[in-house]
Amino acid sequence: MHDWQYFFNHDRSNLNQSTYRIFEPEWKAEILHWFSRKDVDKEQKEDFIQALIDFDDSCGDFYRYRAYFLAAEALSQFPECSLGDAIVEQLLKWSYAYFRQDKRDWQILPKPLVKTARKTVELTDRKRVIAAFVHLVHTTESRSILRVAAEELGTLDPGNKSAIAALTLLTPVVENKQTFCQISQNPGEIPVGDETAIAAFINDIKRIPDQDISWCGIAVLGEIAVGNQTAIAVLVQLMEMTLNKGNCCEAIKTLGKIAVGNPTAIASLIKFLEINQGDSICFDAAQALWQIDPGNAVALNTLAYILKTSASASLINCVATYLLKIDPENKTGITRGNTIAITTLSEILETTQHQASEDEWERLYAAEALVKIDPSNSKAIATLSQIRESNQNRLMRLQASESLVNAVQNLEQLDLGNKLVKEKLKQAVFVLVHDIQIFQEYDDYKNEFSISPTHQLSYESSLLEIADSLTKILQSEHLPQVVITLKDYLSKQCGKNSSYRYEAVFKIIWHCAENLTYPDFYKAWHN
Repeated sequence: MHDWQYFFNHDRSNLNQSTYRIFEPEWKAEILHWFSRKDVDKEQKEDFIQALIDFDDSCGDFYRYRAYFLAAEALSQFPECSLGDAIVEQLLKWSYAYFRQDKRDWQILPKPLVKTARKTVELTDRKRVIAAFVHLVHTTESRSILRVAAEELGTLDPGNKSAIAALTLLTPVVENKQTFCQISQNPGEIPVGDETAIAAFINDIKRIPDQDISWCGIAVLGEIAVGNQTAIAVLVQLMEMTLNKGNCCEAIKTLGKIAVGNPTAIASLIKFLEINQGDSICFDAAQALWQIDPGNAVALNTLAYILKTSASASLINCVATYLLKIDPENKTGITRGNTIAITTLSEILETTQHQASEDEWERLYAAEALVKIDPSNSKAIATLSQIRESNQNRLMRLQASESLVNAVQNLEQLDLGNKLVKEKLKQAVFVLVHDIQIFQEYDDYKNEFSISPTHQLSYESSLLEIADSLTKILQSEHLPQVVITLKDYLSKQCGKNSSYRYEAVFKIIWHCAENLTYPDFYKAWHN
C-alpha cells in the first residue's frame, strides 16, 4: 500500500464514502511507519504532508489542527520534507508566544490548542526545533525570553553551547529563601498541659452560674487540657446537666478535641445521643463521638437519622458533607437512593423557589446537600446554576459556583451501568451546558464594586473547572448534541463578550472532536 489516500481521502460532497483514518488513533502508528518506508516515493510523502496541512475541515478548525499535528509528527520519520521548516515554525507559534514575531499572531490561543502543540513539539523533527530555539536565543532582545528560551533549549538538547552561553550572560538571580520563623510564646499564651491553668478554668466552670459560663473558657480547655481526666469529667457533667444549649454545645466540641479514646466520654456521648435523638445538637455530639472513637456505629447511625429526618437544608448539607468525609463507602446506608432525604430537599427547593430572598440561603443549602446525596440530580444542579447566574448577593453567587464545580466532580463517580443513573446524568449534563450558555462575566456588572478581585477570579475560573470536569463525564451519545448546542459560542462576537466562556466552550468542543468521527462532527456542526 503506497497510495496515501488509503489513509486520507476527503470528499466533502460525500463524507460517508470518504476515508479519515488520519483521525483514528489505532491507525497512527501505521501512518507514521508509512512515512519511514524506503519503498514509498518521496513525492507521495510530500503530497500527503501537503494534504494534511492544507486540510479545511469547515467546522471550526478542530480537525484542521489535528491533521496539522499529524503532519508535524510525521516529520520525525520524514525529516527531509520540503515543508518541514514551515510546519515547525507554525507549531512553535502555537506552542510559545515568544515565537510569534508578527503582531497579528499575538492573540491569546485556547489552552487545549497550546497544550497539544507543545506535546507535538516533543514528537516532531527534533533538529528543526533545536535550531529554532538556537536562532531565538541569538536574536531576541528580551532578557526574560532569553532566559526561558535558553532553559527550554537546555532541556531539549542538554549541553547545548548556545544555551550555556546565554545562561552565563544572564545576571545570576539570588533567591532569598526565608527560614522558618521561631514561634515565641506570647506573654498571655498558656502552655499545653499547664496544671495550674487547667485547674483555674475548671474551678471557674464549677463555681460560675450556668448562664454566665464563658464559651471562651470552655474552648481554652480544648487547647490546653488534652487527655486531662479532671477536665474531661467536668465537661461530661456540663454536657449532661447544663440547661444552656450554647454551653452544652461548646462542651461537646471540646470533648471531641481532648477525650480521644476516653471510655467515660464515649459512654456519655452515646447516652446523650440516645436521649436527645432528633435534636440538631446531635450533629455536634455525633462528630465529637467520631473524633474520640473513630468508626463508632452510634455516631454513624445518628448522622444517618438526621439526614433522613431533618427538615433543615443547612443541617442536612452539613451532615451530608461530614458523612461523605468519614464514610465514603456508605456503611450507613446513605446512598444516592435515599428517597427520604432527597424528597425533603426537593420539597425545600420547590417551596422556596418563588419566595422572599431571605429563603435563598436555605435554597442554596438544599441544592448543595442534594447533589452530595444524589450527584446527578438535575433539579439541584439547575438551582445552583440559577443562583450563580441571577442572585445579587456576590458571596452567594461565589458559593453556588464552587458547589457547582464540586457537583460536576461528584458526577464522575456515578455507576453508568445503571440505566436510571445514566438518564439522570444526561439531564444533569445539559443543565450544566445551559449554565455555560447563560454565563456572564463580572465585566457585565461594571457599576458594582462589592466583590474582591480574588472572588471575581474564583467565580469566573469556576466555569473553566466545570468545563474540565464535564469533559470527564460526557458520554459518546452526548457529544453531537453538545456540539450543536455550544458551537455558536465560538464566534468572534461571543469570544469578545465572554473570554472565559469562549475558553470553556473551546475546551468542551475540542474534547468532542477528539471523540467523534469527522463525518459525525461535521454533521453536528452544520446541523
